[in-house]
Amino acid sequence: MSKGEKILVLVVGLIFLGLVSTLAAMVLQRGNPNAANPSLADTGPSDPLQPDEMLVGYVVPQFQLTDHDGRPVDHTILEGRVTILAFMFTNCPFACPGMTGQMLTLQSALAGTGVRFLSVSVDPDNDTPEVLRAYGERNGVDFARWRYLTGPAEVTRSIVRDSLNFHVGVDESRSIELPGGQSMDNIHHPSHLILVGPDRHLLGIYLYSDAQAMAALRSRAFAADRALR
Repeated sequence: MSKGEKILVLVVGLIFLGLVSTLAAMVLQRGNPNAANPSLADTGPSDPLQPDEMLVGYVVPQFQLTDHDGRPVDHTILEGRVTILAFMFTNCPFACPGMTGQMLTLQSALAGTGVRFLSVSVDPDNDTPEVLRAYGERNGVDFARWRYLTGPAEVTRSIVRDSLNFHVGVDESRSIELPGGQSMDNIHHPSHLILVGPDRHLLGIYLYSDAQAMAALRSRAFAADRALR
């Protein structure tokens, strides 16, 4: 076989392999209606509004708190919509910056949907409404879709601990330096982002530092919001 004939055989073989790969992809896509749109894939349960098995029965309780503009807010802010919830405090140098960064990414990724964002401070001594608004402004928060809440420690910590079964409390082993030279003890709080359904039931919890978990949260929030429409 001449050199030219060998090249011709190689080219024909590559074309054949390309056709086989294309046909295989078409077959797989027909079997998976989400394959053409990665944002809709891997949304968790077949019903995105059905809580994960380990979260059945967990619900955000009734509450009364204050938002970043000093307005009273209660539990009804969560009703009738899909919400991504986080517990945080503005002086936190540990998990909170990363959690805020992930929520900002989700805020952008879920633009145009009905998904809302809610950050609840566990440090009312320092996180006044004015401080929370300034924190949101520094981070580029869209206040039309994202609210910050503060209120008595016994209220916020009861929500976290008693109703949602997360750990929260003072961590005396780590000190945080505050502006002006003062300091405070760290505060333990959940480092997960929580997807809350329109009836205040927890749908899923997602570790902020896990890239796959964040992708799953984005997809499921999109699907859950779409299921409400």
